Amino acid sequence: MLSKRSLRERLSIELAISMASMLIIITLIFSLYFSTMIKDNVKKNMGYHLDYVKTHFDNQKDYEKETNIVLVKALSHYEIVISSTNNSTEHPLTFKAYNLNNHEYLTLTEYIKDKTIYYTITRNIDDEYKLIASIYWSMLILIILVISFIFFYSRYLSTKLMNPLKKLTERFSDMHENLLHRIETKELPIEFVHLAESINLLITKVSTSINYRKELYIGTAHELKTPLAVMRLKNQITLMKYKKHDKIRETLEQNITSIDTLNAMIHNLLEYGRAEGAQFEQPQRLNLIKLMASKCEEYELLAHSQERDFIYHFDIPHFRINVQQLLFMQIFQNFIQNALKFTPKNSLVSLDTRMDSDHFIIEITDEGEGIDESKDLFAPFQRSLESTGAGLGLFLVQNAAESMGITVELKNRQDNPGAIASILFPLNRFLLKD
Repeated sequence: MLSKRSLRERLSIELAISMASMLIIITLIFSLYFSTMIKDNVKKNMGYHLDYVKTHFDNQKDYEKETNIVLVKALSHYEIVISSTNNSTEHPLTFKAYNLNNHEYLTLTEYIKDKTIYYTITRNIDDEYKLIASIYWSMLILIILVISFIFFYSRYLSTKLMNPLKKLTERFSDMHENLLHRIETKELPIEFVHLAESINLLITKVSTSINYRKELYIGTAHELKTPLAVMRLKNQITLMKYKKHDKIRETLEQNITSIDTLNAMIHNLLEYGRAEGAQFEQPQRLNLIKLMASKCEEYELLAHSQERDFIYHFDIPHFRINVQQLLFMQIFQNFIQNALKFTPKNSLVSLDTRMDSDHFIIEITDEGEGIDESKDLFAPFQRSLESTGAGLGLFLVQNAAESMGITVELKNRQDNPGAIASILFPLNRFLLKD
């Protein structure tokens, strides 16, 4: 069933219907013209023959004596009757077509007043009817063949007309892979140049907006870090003047803790600004397994330093794709660092890769207390009770994943306490395209 929302299908169907309708109308006009012309030609010949008979014969006997009736009837299908009387019902004074014994006839009667004689000419028109029928059948077969051709050609033509729009759509949908490159209008048909120019204008505006936002985040964060550093330093210096259980000392320690929290939030703002800039990173073709293996060696040492175990296993030796490395590492590192943070000492964090029919999947599994699945942990400033961060890490992860065109998930384990962080690469986007 054809999709009602498909512009290509609608275009091909409408084009086929309009062309087929025009063909049918033209064919019917020509068919009617030829059939009318054949009938008129028969009537004209009957008139000529009857005029000849009227001129040379005054009675039926003279006509039969001078003419080989059998030969005339066999060759021209004419039958002449000359009589002083006439049955106006059977032979009116005009052309009349009738069927007799499954044969078609056309008759014409004329009355000559001077001679008081009726001249009647009758002709068997079976051949003419067969010719007209064959014309209609031929036209019908021609219509069916041409409509079939029109339908397939209209689909081909609609596909060809939609190709520039399809290319624009593909370029626009892949914009996060090709970054925000402007669309070249030289290769496009004139009708699509204006659309491409509008898209290029949109790309310029988006790029400008992202750059402004990046500069705003980074600039604001840098401006805030300096006074906060000064405040923290002054609090620390003042703290040294008071005894351990002094209330002012407790207040100063709370101030330092609040300043550290603000610094963590500012750090996340800086990371967000850098992540915005990382969207413009040129994708590189690399072996993702090799990249993760090199980083996993570092995380194994980090885990041991924190009295935790870290193991990793790759089901496939190679997964070579075009990927923005900075964005991927932001996701990868955040998931592993969170897993190490929330996993108790002497517990295990594991990394596995696998592939199903639709995705290449990276899974980081921890042995912590799990997550609250009723909360959207990817929302900004959303954090667990045990977390000391600003709650922007997973928000940045989600933004990076959307920029790359991949999916990230967080869910609780079913077998033991803990959580599973998943990174899913759609194969139809990364592997099959590449």
